[in-house]
Amino acid sequence: MGKRLAAVVWVVTFAACGGGGGGSPTAPATPPPTPVASITASGEGVLVLHPSAAPAYAFALETPIRIRESGGGSADWNFARFSMLKEGREIERGEIGSDVIRAAGSSPIRANSNNLYTVYFRFNSNDFDDVRITLGFGDLKDARQFTVDVADNWTDLNVSLTPAVRR
Repeated sequence: MGKRLAAVVWVVTFAACGGGGGGSPTAPATPPPTPVASITASGEGVLVLHPSAAPAYAFALETPIRIRESGGGSADWNFARFSMLKEGREIERGEIGSDVIRAAGSSPIRANSNNLYTVYFRFNSNDFDDVRITLGFGDLKDARQFTVDVADNWTDLNVSLTPAVRR
């Protein structure tokens, strides 16, 4: 019985130490998840009111906007919307689409970026009491669509008599 037990222990010991397998197989490493875009936007610097060079509009507003991406993801910038309100009711709206934004080289918004963009909004109304600017994005990871309101952090408003010709 002793020799038999020794032979079984010997077989089990050397079988477990066998040639090159090195134990149980490991699962392949899971790649880290791709981050989603996290974007904030705020006004920065001075707004400049111009006469509009486009005949369909009376005014153009030169609007510096800082866009920060802090989530490590990237997003397409799809639109910039300018809403003018009077007593809480929208009286005029303008929108710049993705074709204009891309042509200006402002899209996509890259991961961990922090850039200042100048956007020109055109409008006709001179009787309003509030303005809201909303930016629309599409996350490049999962195509999630989301909007960001631009925080009103501009430092001043200047008036220029030079017509704004930029889009």
